[in-house]
Amino acid sequence: MRTQEIHDMTATTVDVVSTSSSTANASPVVLHQTDMLRFKFLPSLVKNEKEPQKSVSGKLLYEKKRKKDDVFPTDSGDISSKVSRGSVKAGDWMEFQLDTSETYELYHGLAQLYALYGNIKDIPYGTATYTRVDNAFRQFLSIIQNDPSAARMIGNEENFDLVKTLLRLITQTESLESLKKSLMELQDDNLQHLTTTLNIEKLQRVAMLMADNLDNNCEEFWQTTVFKENQWVLAQIFACPCTIFSDKAYVGGKGVDNSGGNLCDFIYQNRLSQNVALIEIKTPCTEIIGNSYRGTYSFSHELSGAVNQVLNYRDNLTKSYYALCHQSTSQFEVLSPKCVVIIGKLASMNSTQIAAFESFRNSLSGVQILTFDELYQRVIDLIAILSETPSPTQHTSELADDGDEFPF
Repeated sequence: MRTQEIHDMTATTVDVVSTSSSTANASPVVLHQTDMLRFKFLPSLVKNEKEPQKSVSGKLLYEKKRKKDDVFPTDSGDISSKVSRGSVKAGDWMEFQLDTSETYELYHGLAQLYALYGNIKDIPYGTATYTRVDNAFRQFLSIIQNDPSAARMIGNEENFDLVKTLLRLITQTESLESLKKSLMELQDDNLQHLTTTLNIEKLQRVAMLMADNLDNNCEEFWQTTVFKENQWVLAQIFACPCTIFSDKAYVGGKGVDNSGGNLCDFIYQNRLSQNVALIEIKTPCTEIIGNSYRGTYSFSHELSGAVNQVLNYRDNLTKSYYALCHQSTSQFEVLSPKCVVIIGKLASMNSTQIAAFESFRNSLSGVQILTFDELYQRVIDLIAILSETPSPTQHTSELADDGDEFPF
């Protein structure tokens, strides 16, 4: 019977799923349907080389549901009650009467299928969704194809809905073969503009997510929703190609009683050297500055604790390297691994506190401390670079009242 991948045919869309190099199942044509009755035409597209005009075959499916049943017989997979043309014996006869509405739906469904195959002229591989376009849209595409400079018209604000519809249609299919073919036909400049635009959109969404949550004190949110789902954000810390090696990773430290193990928030790995780096994540609301002390400031126990915690991770990982390496299915190296702590906000400090913080973190060896608003600003700077516009300042002024630039 029909797979769940195929949706019923609509006035504008048809799903096609290949079953062989010369056949494909297509969206069912609903002739009549109620809660207890279902009457459909189940079409197939056929690559009929001898008679190309005869490209559609199919089955009529008529079924009734018992009151006690939740689903129709074909949905449950029950074939014991199936009655087909092949089950008609000599002397028997079978009749399906179609009313005017059912006949009309069948006619238009068949017309849509023949028109579709006439356009694609072949059986697509995998799953594809085809959408009917009206004459105005065809004219629009013709203009774009014949005069690429006219494509600028879709940049007008009044055409934004059209752009969204186009993007939604070309990405809704599970089969990306047609999309790949279209991208292959693009010129380098066109492809570069498309890639840049998509990258900027992704960056802006993450930047908005970070900006909206700079007062969010939930570590799990930052570790999972922000950094795990957008691992490239933390990769901006490093000057080499890095990716997540593991999150909530065991780095050793257990005693003989199986207690005392250490779990690091993230381990990033240099994709070329296989060396790892350890990252400890706090929250933007975590205090950095402690009490004032003789013209300067001490630092909070959260900050000192996080620094010592990540150093302890590194020590245990180094000592347990051979045991962990033996247990791991992935290769990694532990070569004086870099330690990173992400904590607090510069926006929560005054200029004297920032000076004390800078002096402290720059004096550390082997541990890099970054604040959440600094990491956020790196995303904003990436957007500015891709957009080829000056780095936005409105967010910076909101995050730091004294107007100082974030140091890097």
